[in-house]
Amino acid sequence: MYVSLISSMPMFVCAFWSVLLLLDAISTRQPAKRLLLTYMVAATLLYAGHYVFFSRITSVQPVADTVYCTVNLAVFPLYYIYLKELTEPEWNHRWRWLLLVPAALAGLTVGLLYALMSPEETTQFIDEYLYHNRFSTLSGLGWWQAAVHCTVKTVFALMIPPILLMGFSKIRRYEQAVEQNYADTDDKRLPLVKAVLVLFVATSLLSFGANLTGRHPFTSSLWLLLVPALLFSTLQFLLGYAGYRQQFTIRDLLSDMGITAPGTRQEDDERGDDEGTQPATLAELAQQITDIVNRHQLYLQPNLKITDVAALLHTNRTYVSRVLKEDMGTTFADFINRQRIDYASKLMEQQSELGASEVARQSGFSSQSSFYRNYKLYKGHPPKEDHPTP
Repeated sequence: MYVSLISSMPMFVCAFWSVLLLLDAISTRQPAKRLLLTYMVAATLLYAGHYVFFSRITSVQPVADTVYCTVNLAVFPLYYIYLKELTEPEWNHRWRWLLLVPAALAGLTVGLLYALMSPEETTQFIDEYLYHNRFSTLSGLGWWQAAVHCTVKTVFALMIPPILLMGFSKIRRYEQAVEQNYADTDDKRLPLVKAVLVLFVATSLLSFGANLTGRHPFTSSLWLLLVPALLFSTLQFLLGYAGYRQQFTIRDLLSDMGITAPGTRQEDDERGDDEGTQPATLAELAQQITDIVNRHQLYLQPNLKITDVAALLHTNRTYVSRVLKEDMGTTFADFINRQRIDYASKLMEQQSELGASEVARQSGFSSQSSFYRNYKLYKGHPPKEDHPTP
């Protein structure tokens, strides 16, 4: 009983998020939520395979093991596809489902071998290889089945480094784009998704280590089984929570900037060479940016975007972003938030009776937490050191 309860924990966590994401995907129709739902369903099936194994339900083990081998090679690609949806334009997604080819081949091969194996070969394979990790005693189709399982483990391990590197690369480029186009970035960045990716990879490395020795050692001790069960349950809960909370994606950024698919977009960047849209020099535009932001105190506007500044300058966001990066050595978020913090410092000196929340609001920050984070970033200490709360 306890073995079944412990081994089913990750499965129920994934099933819980599958239901919530399904309801959310129906109401919001967000592609990212649908992809995360697909991942969660696959993870539920993966841990269902663990449950069948540790509960020793041998009658359904061939089916459960076939599904397990399939989704074992699918979870990493599915999470990567989800990251792509969060961070890359949809026109870069043409071949993403090809990442699932190894999983499909593994499932077909394992399932076919089970179908061809005799009942005796199947029983011997389950007992010798799955439950005792013994390879040398197998022969015939049982030996080939074990070889395929070893291949699945190897492919799983080979997936970890590229998924980690490419995942971080996509998150980094996405967050750079957010900082180049928005002054307020807290609700648009992916810090929790990034943290979960690290945990995901770390947990997968532990899973790979367990796969090398086989799952059978965990069947002999409840405490030994409890550790990975709690670890996987926590990881999947955090992963589901991060995805459920994340509302802003690259699609929202592109929509705000007026960018559509290549060959169809008509936003101002493509008209950048038109007469009257280019400044005489980038240095001149840099001065114009500083002047207009300070003159109109644009930094006091919550949710300020780079397109707002570009519109006042009668140019486009590409030139403004280029000047900020190349001529001024900063991003739009950094440029605006530095001025907000300078304004907040003066405000606290002049009106010491104001609370931190009011200072944050009057300084243009969309939240008090954003104010605290930026104040500590630029001043090196929290605002209460300069302005004790009344």
